[in-house]
Amino acid sequence: MKRRILQTAAVALQWPVIPFLLFVRFIPEAWVRRAARPLGWIMRISARDRILKGVGRITKGEPLVPQESADFWKRHLQHLGESCIEPFYMHFASDETLKNRIAIEGEHHLETVLENGSGAILFINHLGSPGAIVTGLGIRGYDLTIAGNRIVATIAGEELPLDRLESLVQHMFQRRGVQRSLLGEGLPRQLAEALKRNAVFAMFVDFPVVTKHNHRFRLGQADLNVNLGPALLAVRHGAPVLTVTCIRCGLGTHRLRIHPPLNLPQGQDGLRSRSIELMRTAIQEFEQVFMEHPEQWWPWDWADISPREFTPKQPTN
Repeated sequence: MKRRILQTAAVALQWPVIPFLLFVRFIPEAWVRRAARPLGWIMRISARDRILKGVGRITKGEPLVPQESADFWKRHLQHLGESCIEPFYMHFASDETLKNRIAIEGEHHLETVLENGSGAILFINHLGSPGAIVTGLGIRGYDLTIAGNRIVATIAGEELPLDRLESLVQHMFQRRGVQRSLLGEGLPRQLAEALKRNAVFAMFVDFPVVTKHNHRFRLGQADLNVNLGPALLAVRHGAPVLTVTCIRCGLGTHRLRIHPPLNLPQGQDGLRSRSIELMRTAIQEFEQVFMEHPEQWWPWDWADISPREFTPKQPTN
């Protein structure tokens, strides 16, 4: 009975989304963005202390002072709210408008890799606006598949599918010619098929979605728990891997940066060891951009962050 009631509530919460999508497109974007910070506050209403603790742990190795906390929180809520509003405008905007709003640096790295005909794997993350990655690459004609979790809501401890929202997101991906591959629904097969047709397959690497195949990597002054799944698949296929970061530059504008291909670890080490080495390099590239814009990272409320494990120095004689 409880689950049935919660499922009814989850369905009811999704119904306003489509009317909002149709309505909001007629409102000046600058007006709607005024609601970004209150929207961000609603999304983070009970997570402030935990998030600020994690921010201090990664960026300083110690708690933030009150002014640092206030400054970060203001910027984080604004970014979070804008990132929720933007996809609606991106959905209806023309390709030309979006090309002017979403710039790409290092695109030649991806083009060079694809010239070899064996496809490419992108390691992406939740920095900046994930919607800008979908749109920025989609409008430029890449055969792109992005892996992700099926959209769910956790209500009263119950994880409930949001099928209507999932269908909406699928439609928004398809609008830009991008496919969405759901975890647990034949992802390895879809990856193999994408590489075979010289396409691009993107996977998030900064947020663990399962409890197995995880490993802790240094991020700033702390350690972040990361899933090795994308690296395991990449090493197993021997496919070229490039990391991509996204940064919000201003009102509705973004910059994607495609980094040079990573060196795939070789040698006699096992699959897991080589995957750890590959993921360590990817996280180091992510860290360089992350530390400049920590307020633009989404998973602060879910990230598994722990203090760094320092090895004590041995006394010298």
